[in-house]
Amino acid sequence: MVEQLGFTIRQRNVHPLDFILSLIAALGGDGNSDTQADLHRKFNELTGLNVSYRSWANQAKKEALPTLILWIWLQCLEIFSRKAMAFDESSPFSVFEHILIQDGSSQAVYSALKEAFPGCFSAVSPAAVELYTTMDLLTNNLVRVQLTEDTRPERDCLPPLPTSMAYVLILMDAGYIELGLFSAIDDREGSFICKAPQSINPSVLSAVREDGKNLNRYKGQKLKGVLSGFPKDQCLDLDVEWSGYQRWTYRLVVRWNEKKQKWTFIVTNLNRAEFTLSEVLQAYRLRWQIELIFKEIKSYSGWHRFNTKSATLVFSLILMSLC
Repeated sequence: MVEQLGFTIRQRNVHPLDFILSLIAALGGDGNSDTQADLHRKFNELTGLNVSYRSWANQAKKEALPTLILWIWLQCLEIFSRKAMAFDESSPFSVFEHILIQDGSSQAVYSALKEAFPGCFSAVSPAAVELYTTMDLLTNNLVRVQLTEDTRPERDCLPPLPTSMAYVLILMDAGYIELGLFSAIDDREGSFICKAPQSINPSVLSAVREDGKNLNRYKGQKLKGVLSGFPKDQCLDLDVEWSGYQRWTYRLVVRWNEKKQKWTFIVTNLNRAEFTLSEVLQAYRLRWQIELIFKEIKSYSGWHRFNTKSATLVFSLILMSLC
C-alpha cells in the first residue's frame, strides 16, 4: 500500500554494470567460482551490498543476459583487436589482408543440462557445448563465435561467406571439407587451405614430385587406385578434380606421415606458380594458433564446468569468459 501511495520508492540494487563487473571479477579471479552461490557472494563482496540470493538469481536467469554479454564481447573485440602479426614483404602470403582460421572446441557442462546441451560422448560427458570460432591470424583474435550443443556438425557452423573474398585466406581442418564451400570461395576470389580426410578419392589430372619430376603414370587415375605407388620419401603436388565439380580444379598436396603411418592430404586453390608445395604445408601449420587460443580460454579465462542447471546462465558465463 505504501508503495502504491508513493511514500516509498523501490530501489533495485542489482544494477547491470555491477552485475557484469562481478562476473568478470569471479571468472578472472582465483578460478574457484563454480556455483551460482559463488557468483552471488562475489557480487555482494564487490558492491558491499547484502542482496539476497533470490534477487540475484532472478537477474542471472533472465534470457536477455546472454544478449547483453554478447554485445559487451563485441565491443571488446572492436576496441582491443589490433594487427599483431604480418608476413615479410617477400612472402607470397603478404598479399592477404585477412587469414581466417575456423575450428571448434568442446567443453563439458553440468550433467543436468543434457537436454539443452547434449554431448557427443554421452557416457563420459552427457552434457557439453561446442564453441565454434573464426580467428583472424593477423590480429591474433577471434572475430566470430557460435556456441552450440556438442552434437551439432562442424559444417553446419561454417560462417557465412562475404560477397567478395579477395585477399582473404581461410585455413580449415578435415571436418570442414566441403566441395560446395570450396567452389563458393573460388567464385568469390578467395583462397583456402583445408586438410582432407583419408576417405577422399578425386581424379588425378597431373602429379609433380617434390624434386620437380612429372609423374605422368598417375594421370587420369583415381587417387585410391594409385596411392600405394606414391613415394613416401617425397611430397607430391597434384592437380585433382571431383565428379560433379569438374569446373573447379584444385591442388592436392600429399605427404607421408611416418610417425602416424598414414598419408596427409592438404587441398588448396593457391596458385602453384606463386605458392610452393612447401609453403602450402607450412601455411597449414599456422592453424595451430587457434588451438592455442582455445587453450588460453580454458586455462586462464574461467571457462569450465559451471555447476548450475540454468542453461541461460551457463551460456552467459561462457560468453563472459571470452570478455
